[in-house]
Amino acid sequence: MGMEEKLAAVSSLESRCERLEAKCSSLENMLVTTSQSTKEHIDRKFDSLYIHLDQKCSSLENRLDTKVDSVHVKVDKSLKFHEYNEMLIKNQKWEYSAAVRTEDELIDYGIPGDEADHLAEDAQDLKSMTTKMRRGEFSNERSGKQKSVRVEMYDYDTQDSDALNNMLLPHWKEFAAALKQFTPAINMLPDDCESIFMFGNVQLNHEAMLLMKEALIGKPFQKLDFTTNDDGDGAPEGICVDAILDIVESNKHLRKLEIDRNRIGRDHIEKLCSAVHTHALLELSLFNSFEPGIGDEMLTSLLSIDGLKLEKLDMSSNNITSAVGMLLSDFIATNPRMRELNISSNDLNDRDAALIANALRSNSTLRNLYLYGNSITEVGAECLRLVLCDESSLNAASDSNHNCNVPLTGNPIDRVNSHEQGQINRGRKIYSILSNRNETMSNVQHFGDIDVKILPNILEAVQKYATKVHEDEDHKVKPLSIVYETMRKWEKAFYL
Repeated sequence: MGMEEKLAAVSSLESRCERLEAKCSSLENMLVTTSQSTKEHIDRKFDSLYIHLDQKCSSLENRLDTKVDSVHVKVDKSLKFHEYNEMLIKNQKWEYSAAVRTEDELIDYGIPGDEADHLAEDAQDLKSMTTKMRRGEFSNERSGKQKSVRVEMYDYDTQDSDALNNMLLPHWKEFAAALKQFTPAINMLPDDCESIFMFGNVQLNHEAMLLMKEALIGKPFQKLDFTTNDDGDGAPEGICVDAILDIVESNKHLRKLEIDRNRIGRDHIEKLCSAVHTHALLELSLFNSFEPGIGDEMLTSLLSIDGLKLEKLDMSSNNITSAVGMLLSDFIATNPRMRELNISSNDLNDRDAALIANALRSNSTLRNLYLYGNSITEVGAECLRLVLCDESSLNAASDSNHNCNVPLTGNPIDRVNSHEQGQINRGRKIYSILSNRNETMSNVQHFGDIDVKILPNILEAVQKYATKVHEDEDHKVKPLSIVYETMRKWEKAFYL
């Protein structure tokens, strides 16, 4: 083979090698692409499968949680029913041990006629309530959604009241023992039924008071009501405030508390505020319970609680002064959860009314604010009126507070926001302005540069607001009269 042939052969081999390299490179690229595509496909499949399995697991977990919750509810109900039946079985052999004497028998013991009458009645009432509790029943059913144990008695205002209270002691022992074992009956109530214990105007000697305190400790009543139980002179008529606060502290189910017409001291404020915060109370009434100065301290402490959940607060007749006016207005301005605030019959004045009025501009939650019985004159009432119903213009009326009802005895603002729905109150105010202007045919004077194209909207609004008027407000003109005025007096309407 000659040199030229060898060179040609080498060149041919080199060419073939280059083609092979190109083919290998192409195959390598195809392999990489195929691998990447396969990986992405596998990843998508894996992600899809993972999501499917995760959703299925979540569904199974939810079903399991529901089943577990259902089982817990059934077990809880079964346990409560078992405890309730055990209570009833134990009480089958119970008998009322205290002697219930008639009025004549008590008179023979030397008790005056009126006192004997009331003492016999109180003893019979205690026996009746005790018997009902032993049967697993509440002594008072206020409605289908409320069941209560309610104790109210005659006030023995005589020099022999101690002796009379001592005569009732055996009955209090029976009552306290029945109340102490009454928890299963309370626990049997449906979730939407409120359990209440009410104790008002009751006189107790010290031994009976301790029995009642022990019986109420830890009892799961959702509402406690103690009225006129402690006058603060060291000789409590019923359950003293210290005992009441101990009872409150022990009750984790408590949501509503009334301690009215008791004498709550400065040393009770911290413990009472702690109970409000710890139990997340929704309603609190402390009507007529504080001496001058202490009422201010109590209200200040309450309104300073972080995360206050109270929806209803009654601090009426508690000598509250302007010292808390600024704090009170600042609290209202923060738009708290509170829907009802009663600070009537205190010592607030026109300056406080002006502060409160300004705070109401930014409040949309307060539904009822009771201020009557304070030193608020027409000046303070006018400040409140301008916030609740500013009739200077339709826009001003529209921007007023439409939610808060502020009763002031004998003042026109009493019914400004009387409806539960703010939009209805707003409509009434606007229609009142339109109606008053119609009497002098002056509505169109306030239209200004309003585009006549919105005339249909105006007429529709008139009809809409007319439906919001009080049924007894016959003095308001009919909507057709306002429509007629608009069409007749508004020149722009002629060119439509």
